[in-house]
Amino acid sequence: MINRTILSTANNINLAFNYDYKKAMPIIAVCAGQTIWGFSYVFTKTAMNFASPDVLLSIRFLIAFLIMNVMILTGKYKVSFKGKHIKPILILSIMEPLYFYFESYGILYTNATFAGVIIAIVPIVSIMLAALFLKEYPTKKQTLFCFLPIIGVVIITISSSALGIVSPVGVFLLLCTCISSAGYKIVNKKSAEEFTAFERTYFVLLASSVVFTISAFKSVNGNLYEYIKPVFNVGFIFPVIVLSCFCSIMANVFVNYAAGKISVAKMATFGTLTTVWSMFAGVIFLGEPITIVSFFASVLILVGIWAVTKEKN
Repeated sequence: MINRTILSTANNINLAFNYDYKKAMPIIAVCAGQTIWGFSYVFTKTAMNFASPDVLLSIRFLIAFLIMNVMILTGKYKVSFKGKHIKPILILSIMEPLYFYFESYGILYTNATFAGVIIAIVPIVSIMLAALFLKEYPTKKQTLFCFLPIIGVVIITISSSALGIVSPVGVFLLLCTCISSAGYKIVNKKSAEEFTAFERTYFVLLASSVVFTISAFKSVNGNLYEYIKPVFNVGFIFPVIVLSCFCSIMANVFVNYAAGKISVAKMATFGTLTTVWSMFAGVIFLGEPITIVSFFASVLILVGIWAVTKEKN
């Protein structure tokens, strides 16, 4: 009788541990992915001292795509279309480079501060689209607390610098950025039903490498030497390898894995972590200033994320 009770208790503990582990893993994965993307700011800024944004993005995604193909050749990873609907993964692959372009040119026609404020509404747009297309409705508390990270991001961006000239074209492009980012999260959740995190990352990197390489060659007028010249500089190649391996592959796989496990509302809220980490990365590695206001805004973001995560959908 005693042995049976001990065995039953042990089984219950094991089941509880496995359940908590399964719940925790997507949260850990998305936090890790957003943290890596937050620190990508430092490496991107360093690499852009040697190359234009188009060339940087092209080389970054080409290296990442090449590495993923090497991973497939080892036999430990695979990519398959068999018996799967191709439409969601194609839409997902298109949305990634679209986001980069909308964001880049949106900032060009406005400024980084205004862009940060507008992009901060992505969680709201994501929740609206998730309710519309996935019938994924957030709780009242989630809806309320998702505004805390948004407010935090707005405070950080406004306190960082003064607003400059903002054109209607820039505003339109930034709104497109919000929609494409939110749409990416919706399609990512849908495509996760049939495609693994590795497969989704693979196709996104394939599309990005093709689009940005075409754009890069256009920017250098087809001059191959101008295109590959930054590669011979250690100050460029080291940050690009970090961006390719960690930001393009590892972070994408982590976030794509989490996208198939947790709600779009939670995924969108966790996205604000990138702002917090990019701010602290700038302070630590680039010596950029931090104010009491920015620190307070970071606390708002973290509290909001904790509250949204805590709530069950």
